Amino acid sequence: MGMQVLADLAVVAAGGAIGCMSRYGVEHIGIFDNDKYYYTVAINITGCIIIGVLWALLHYWNADRMWYLFLLTGLLGGYTTYSAFTLDAMELVQQGRAMQALFYIAITFIGGLGGCAIGLFGTEHLLKQ
Repeated sequence: MGMQVLADLAVVAAGGAIGCMSRYGVEHIGIFDNDKYYYTVAINITGCIIIGVLWALLHYWNADRMWYLFLLTGLLGGYTTYSAFTLDAMELVQQGRAMQALFYIAITFIGGLGGCAIGLFGTEHLLKQ
């Protein structure tokens, strides 16, 4: 492995550690009465908003690729929970809660796309002013 690859891995790992700790913090703030599904939705949607904002800012500032690796790949990769989302959906199906699973999938998907669009286009709009 080359030195650049090792440096990239270290940057992604540092961001990922912060993202994972942030996710853990959100999962334990106690506002959804211990229903983990709502935490996963909140994490995924806020992650999509944040990734839209950060991508717009990094692009606007012509940031070094290390910032993309740290913030987008590492931090948001550790924070968002797509794998947990898919497992949660399958658990709901296994529990015979198919309609809740469909709602959960739809709100996460629509909320994620909407959040990313708001973050990206809203930030781009603010940067142009």
